[in-house]
Amino acid sequence: MSQLPDPLDTLTPQAKVIFDKIVARRGRLRGPYAPLMHHPALAERIADLGEYLRFDSTLPGDIREMAILITARHVSQPYEWFAHAPIGRQAGLPEDVIERIRARGDLNALPPRYAKAARLVQHALAFESVPADLQQTVQAELSLAGVLELVALTGHYRLIASVLFAFDVPLPDGAPAPF
Repeated sequence: MSQLPDPLDTLTPQAKVIFDKIVARRGRLRGPYAPLMHHPALAERIADLGEYLRFDSTLPGDIREMAILITARHVSQPYEWFAHAPIGRQAGLPEDVIERIRARGDLNALPPRYAKAARLVQHALAFESVPADLQQTVQAELSLAGVLELVALTGHYRLIASVLFAFDVPLPDGAPAPF
């Protein structure tokens, strides 16, 4: 599929309200939300879930961003990586963890704070059942809500990657491809 035209000049008053809501939370409309604004009701619902998972969930920021980066790398989505690697750094995700994910290194070798959550994310990405012992361990660290949020986050960012791929959303001008 090819890039969709910019929808901003053709927004209805109702769609403009949705656009303003998304921009108010995210600062601007970029990435998957430009093509999604061709279907404002869908854009709003996807943005609402994304906003909850990014801004209001129980997950620590570094764990959340690690899960997003693992998902982006799993599907090789450069825009998603480009957008979230800096957020991960700001959230305290160590550079060596980011690089290990980018290079598709062994995530079992991550520091203990990250390794178990990374394994849970990998099971979700593979559409596999999470082993009971792993679920219990991650649940003890992040709560049951955190386990559910990790799985939902993984699915949500697969959805975002699908939109980015389907409509050829490019990296910003001058941004180097991360992989």
